[in-house]
Amino acid sequence: GSSVVSSSPAGRRGRPARRGGSSSPARRRRRQRMTTRCFAAPAAASSDPDNTVVTSRRLGASATATNGGASDDEAWRDPGALCAAFEHCDDAALAERVARALQTLTDALRIFGPDAVYASFNGGKDAVVILHLLRAAAWKARRDADNESRSSTALPHVVYFDTSDEFDEVRALVHDTSRALADAQEFRVETVEIDVGFVAGLRAIVQKTHPIPLAFVLGTRKGDPNCGDQERFEPSSSWMPPFIRVNPILDWTYGDVWAFLRHFNLPYCSLYDDGYTSLGSMQNTQRNPTLLQEDGSYLPAYELRDWSLERAGRVESPKRKGAPPKAN
Repeated sequence: GSSVVSSSPAGRRGRPARRGGSSSPARRRRRQRMTTRCFAAPAAASSDPDNTVVTSRRLGASATATNGGASDDEAWRDPGALCAAFEHCDDAALAERVARALQTLTDALRIFGPDAVYASFNGGKDAVVILHLLRAAAWKARRDADNESRSSTALPHVVYFDTSDEFDEVRALVHDTSRALADAQEFRVETVEIDVGFVAGLRAIVQKTHPIPLAFVLGTRKGDPNCGDQERFEPSSSWMPPFIRVNPILDWTYGDVWAFLRHFNLPYCSLYDDGYTSLGSMQNTQRNPTLLQEDGSYLPAYELRDWSLERAGRVESPKRKGAPPKAN
């Protein structure tokens, strides 16, 4: 079962993308003192009339300021508004990436049906990207079905494989996000028991969707350690349960991920603002040394200039078979 959901905000919101540059210590300190809106469904929000809460770095709260408006900052809450923002993106290069990813997810929903589509949401930056892309694709599918008088109550699923060595900030983001999606009736949310393992958890999911094949949506990108020569739709490995991998952002770069999160002002785990660029377990993840500044502080992940060093903070250990994917 799922752990108790944190009542504190769990992520940081992106801002319009900046490429290159640096963040001064003074600006980071100002950012850390700011407030943010909760990542929870409106009905479960704070009783504060402005719906703001003081940030908590320990719980992974956002340290990015809101602009006080209800348009850009709030658009992500409404999947229809988010879908419209994706479809009318004014960044041509990003718009092309988003359109291809949405088409992949639209095909998955059409071929397998929403109830057989599961998104792996482990709280990393890539998982946040695919989650919001799937929200938009699922909303569009429901809208199109309603227009054709073939409406369905089937919803896609979000699944989280919990582990005992997970960062508190990651777990808080996952739980708060999952609660918001469940409350809004956008997804069915499932949590695999802690340390059950990736393969065992997948085997249980495959049994649930049978006889329809499981379509498992992942945030895999070319260059990830376990990517190999995967395509957008890829059968599972022979030693795993039978399912189809769905890889909507396979051709995205590290820069594309951050451009997307910041352009659309989406919440993400606060660790990325503290110098982490790739999140694994607490045992094998450190801040990226290339982001270390002379005063001992760290630049945020989106300031990384050499994208090939995305995993420079990862201390690789022998990977046990069946462990959840942690390339994010």
